[in-house]
Amino acid sequence: MKKIISNILLGGVIAVTAFVPCSCSDYLDVSDEVTQNLTVEEVFENPGYARRWHAGLFNCISRYDNSSSAANNGFTGIWCHISGETLVTSGTLAQVMVSGFNAGDAGWGQRWSKLYTQIRDAYVFIDNVHVIGSVTDKETLTEEEVLRMRAEAKFLIAYSYFSLYELYGPVPFLGGAVAVDDPNLDFARTPNDEFLTQVDNMLREVIESGDLPETLVVKEDISGNDRYRLSEIVRPTKTAALALRAKMWVYAASPLFNGGYDEALEITNTDGRRIFTVADRTKWEKARECLEDLLADADSKGHKLYEVNGSDGKLDPHRSIYELFQSYNDEILWATGYNDYSHEGWLENNTWPRSMPNGWANICVTQNTVDAFFDVNGLAIDDPGTVYNPTGFHDMANPTNEKKLVDWNIHGMYVNREPRFYAGVTYEGKGWYIEPWRDYKVEWAKGENADNSSASSPRTGYLLAKYNNRSILPVGDHIREWARPSILFRLADFYLYYAEVLNEIDPSNPDIITYLDKVRHRAGIPGYKELRERGMKDIIGDQDKQRKAIHHERRVELFAEGQRYFDVRRWMVCDAGQEGDQTVIWGMNMNGDRWKNYQPGPYYDRTVIERRAWRRAMYLFPIPDSEIQKSKNRLLVQNPLW
Repeated sequence: MKKIISNILLGGVIAVTAFVPCSCSDYLDVSDEVTQNLTVEEVFENPGYARRWHAGLFNCISRYDNSSSAANNGFTGIWCHISGETLVTSGTLAQVMVSGFNAGDAGWGQRWSKLYTQIRDAYVFIDNVHVIGSVTDKETLTEEEVLRMRAEAKFLIAYSYFSLYELYGPVPFLGGAVAVDDPNLDFARTPNDEFLTQVDNMLREVIESGDLPETLVVKEDISGNDRYRLSEIVRPTKTAALALRAKMWVYAASPLFNGGYDEALEITNTDGRRIFTVADRTKWEKARECLEDLLADADSKGHKLYEVNGSDGKLDPHRSIYELFQSYNDEILWATGYNDYSHEGWLENNTWPRSMPNGWANICVTQNTVDAFFDVNGLAIDDPGTVYNPTGFHDMANPTNEKKLVDWNIHGMYVNREPRFYAGVTYEGKGWYIEPWRDYKVEWAKGENADNSSASSPRTGYLLAKYNNRSILPVGDHIREWARPSILFRLADFYLYYAEVLNEIDPSNPDIITYLDKVRHRAGIPGYKELRERGMKDIIGDQDKQRKAIHHERRVELFAEGQRYFDVRRWMVCDAGQEGDQTVIWGMNMNGDRWKNYQPGPYYDRTVIERRAWRRAMYLFPIPDSEIQKSKNRLLVQNPLW
């Protein structure tokens, strides 16, 4: 405890500096002087060092949006690829679900050691930070600053425990700082309900303290980035703490953590206490209570779904869905500027075909995902009455092009789909959206300009379009980078959580459809109330049908935001033939021609891209085998089936 581990102050400090559109996110500079072997006492007598320690605590935050194969760890957006929403063309993540993994070789997804180090560092901060100096001193730490930073440290401890929980289930809860290099460290896993109570108590303490800011809004009467204190977006507000608490209880109520995983119910600590608990329906009520606290708070702070009206005064869903991810806005409950998207040559290059300037075609979308998007009338593609018709070729206005220029000969599979599909997926024949490339068409079939004759081609016949900024082009005078927030919590996610929780408690509650339809309205498709009135589809009041609809909506609305990995596992629907089937990944036939006597050629034949080594053990991630081996008294118990 006398000396600082160097990476506490040096390791990848998350930006808490200004988030400015059209420029790279800034990162906190860490001076060489803090690499010296300072004592804890010396650090916390210096306001600058204390602030840097505090900034380092934010390294516990995970990204969920999406990552390339260059960034393989449990704190990046790998979960989109592991769940089969997207794939990468090369690297570890391209094969890990085909070959499978075990507790000894799953380092690409682990969070365990780093988060326990982060938790320790946060406790050290809480125990040592104090007011320094007076108003006449050159550099100070005021009482207000100290109270806020302590509350943030407690929030980040709770966040770290939730990040462990969503991956591993209940883990050892440590109530204070421990020396991470102590050879006698050996902790048992805290049983589920006790673990939840401990984390919940910490969050309630933070929420009730009044030490977190209520909001980051600084100018009520304007919109856009000037409305917010963007230099602090990663610093949690009271709203963010309420959201984290609500999300934790939604997970706690879900089958995986609430008695639905039979194999987990069989594992016990060495003292005989069961780690996972049997089903408890009251956890759904707890989740509802926490969600209602959050939604009331969010409403009072002006949080709302991001919606943009067109020149006719009506909602423009295409603009709304696109712009939602391009700047900070009122839908965001918590975000960070820490992502690779803001840097030239990362997101766009990884998601452009190689026939575009600097395109690498690295992040693919799967056919499984393409088939999940609704048709233009809000029906699933296999619903009776759908206008989805995967035959022939059609001319259609390209909704991602501001002038809505016509794309010719688009396969029927991609015609009459909902706005979220066009914003999210780049498909064969899609026209580009910016001069001088508006006449450029994406072509991946055999013999075309971006086919699989090169490694820089999409394995599935699709690339990710979500998050792309449509003004970027690395030629001429076009802009080449655009800073975007990495969204951690947003309102639509919690509207869907609320609908889910209400459905489990009382499927006749009208708010289930109200909140589900709020999300569908912004997406530009009819809600379920309208579908029933039009005689097209009726799910209202039927718990199973509503549950399926909520699951489906989460899949589409939160596409490529990293939530599906955790959703399908907490719902326990990953086996072959289930709605979250993790066993097989489909795409287009990249070895096929597009044309065959002016009819769809074999390129459009659905083709198996991967058969995955899914097994029930994968409902929970394995605790690192190295950590199990460190447990001298065998107190740390491995997850089931590993």
